[in-house]
Amino acid sequence: MNQFHKKIIKVFTTALLCSSIWSATAYAYNAVQTVHIGLSGIGSSISLSNKIITIGAEENGSYISAGTLKSEKGFTFASGNGTYAAVSLYYDSYDAAKQKSDTISNALPAYTGGGKWQIYVSGTTGDQLRQKTGLACENVSSTANMILIQSGGKTIALTNIITPQFGAADNDDETITINNKQYRGKIQPTRVNGGNIVPVNAVNIEHYLYGVLPGEMSPSFATEALKAQAVASRTYALKKIDMKAHNKSGYDLCDGTHCQSYKGKSSEFDATNAAVDATKGLVMYYQGEPIESVFFASSGGYTENSEDIWTAPLPYLKAVPDVYEVDTNTWTKKFTAAQLTNLTSSKGDNIGQVTDLVLSKIAQGGRVQELKIVGTSGTKVLTKDQVRTYFSSLNGTFPSKMFTINGRSSGSKTSVTMAAPSSSPLTSVGTNILPNISTFPDNANVAAEDSIADSYVIGSDSIVVAPAQTEILPNTTNTTNITSTAPTNTQQRTVTVTAASSGGISTSDGSGTFVIEGKGNGHGAGMSQKGANGMAAQGYDFLTILHHYYTGVTIQ
Repeated sequence: MNQFHKKIIKVFTTALLCSSIWSATAYAYNAVQTVHIGLSGIGSSISLSNKIITIGAEENGSYISAGTLKSEKGFTFASGNGTYAAVSLYYDSYDAAKQKSDTISNALPAYTGGGKWQIYVSGTTGDQLRQKTGLACENVSSTANMILIQSGGKTIALTNIITPQFGAADNDDETITINNKQYRGKIQPTRVNGGNIVPVNAVNIEHYLYGVLPGEMSPSFATEALKAQAVASRTYALKKIDMKAHNKSGYDLCDGTHCQSYKGKSSEFDATNAAVDATKGLVMYYQGEPIESVFFASSGGYTENSEDIWTAPLPYLKAVPDVYEVDTNTWTKKFTAAQLTNLTSSKGDNIGQVTDLVLSKIAQGGRVQELKIVGTSGTKVLTKDQVRTYFSSLNGTFPSKMFTINGRSSGSKTSVTMAAPSSSPLTSVGTNILPNISTFPDNANVAAEDSIADSYVIGSDSIVVAPAQTEILPNTTNTTNITSTAPTNTQQRTVTVTAASSGGISTSDGSGTFVIEGKGNGHGAGMSQKGANGMAAQGYDFLTILHHYYTGVTIQ
C-alpha cells in the first residue's frame, strides 16, 4: 500500500470515527434568536400591503411595542429631513399623540423609542414652538435617521430612531407583505448615517431558515439531507453574524449568496420547514465556536481541504471521499489553441501563440490547483479560483476544478471504498448531544483571523428546481432526544481519485484542441449537497452526514 493510500485511509477512518464521537461539553456560546436581513431587489421605496401594522423597536435586547397603526390604503416609508422641533411631552399611544398634534400646525406624531410618542413640528425651532404653543419644547438635534410613515400619499407619522420595526397585526401567521413579497417577522426600515432607507427583515433565526433552505437545497431531496442542510445553514448564519460582515450596512446578513439565499415566506415548502423544525437550535461547533460550514452542489467523488481552495487551513474542512455521488454532474468544455491565444492577448497576458496547457499542481481531492497556459513567448500561471474563471468568456466558467484535459491528469489513482459505519445509539440531555465515547482526535487551534467565508460565494453553485407544493405532515422530532444509528442495507461504493501532486503534465496532443472533461459543481469544501442526498438515500441520518463532511465538530 503506497503512502498516499495509507494517508487517505487514515483520513477516511477519522471521518468515520467522528460520526460516533460527540463532545459532552456544553458551550457557553449564546446564539442570537433574531437576525436582521438586508433585502435586495426592493430598493428604498418600501410599501406594506397590511392594513394594520404594529410599531416598535428592539431596545437593549428586547422588543418594545408602541401600539398599532391602521390604514385601508397600506403604508409606505420615505426619508425625512429638514428642521424640526419637538414638544417635550410623552404619550402612551399614537392616537393620544395624534389628538394633540391635530391642534398644532405642521405637527405629526413621532415615535422616539421606549414605547412612547412625542409631537414633532417641521420648519420651526424649539423657542419658536414654545412661544406659539406655551408648551415646553426643544430642538430636534438630528434628523439623520428620520423616517416618514405614509399612507395614501400622506405622511401620518414619523420615527427618529435608527431601528424602528413594523410587523403584521391583521393576520394570524404574522406575515408582512413588503412590495408584494411575503416575509415573516418584521420590516425594519433602516437609515445609516443619513443614507437611503435600507429594507431590513428582523426575523427569528428559525423562520429565517424557512426562507433559506428552499434556495440552497431542493425541497425534493431526502429528509435527512434537508436536516443536514438546516444545521449547516443555521451554523453558517451564526458564524457570519459573528464576523460582522454587514454591520456597517445596518444589518446582520444579506439575502444573496454572499451570505445565503433568502426569499422569505413566499419561497417556503413544507419539507424544508419540517427539516428546520426537526433540528431546531442545533449548531456545529469547533472548540466552542460555530464553524464556517460552507457547502456546495456536487463534489464529483471527493471533497477538498480548505487551504487547497482558499488560504486558511481549517481543521474541520478536510478532504473526504464522497462515494455516494461519484460520477455525477459531469461536464465538458472545449477550446482551440487559437481561441486561447486570442483570450490571453485580450486579457493583457502577452505570452505569444498558445501551445500547451500544463497541469502543474493537483490537490488531494483531485482538483487542479495550478494550471499553466504555455505560449511561444511566455507562460500564464493560473491558481486557486482563476483556474475556474479565467476561460469564462470563451465557454463559461468551469463548474468545478476537478477535471482532465485531453484525458490527462496528474498523479496516481487511488480507490477508497465506503461502507456503512458502525455507530452506537447516541443520547442527549437537554440540547447537548452526549457521546458513548468522550475522546476526540487531536485538532489544531483555529486562529480567529483564519476565515474563508468572504473568499467564495456559497449556495450559488446549486441550480435548485422546486417541486410542486404537496401536503407533508410536520416533522415532530424532538431535538432534545436525538439518536443516531447505523444505516441498514447500505451499498458499498468505491471512488477513484487523483493523488495530490506537483509537477508538469502536458495536455497537448498535437491537434490544437483542448477538451476539458470535469466532474462536480462548486468549490469542493465542506458538505456536498448531492453527496448528502446520496448518503441519506442509503440510510445515513443527518448527524452522520454532517460528521462525514465536517471533521471533528460537535453538534449541540
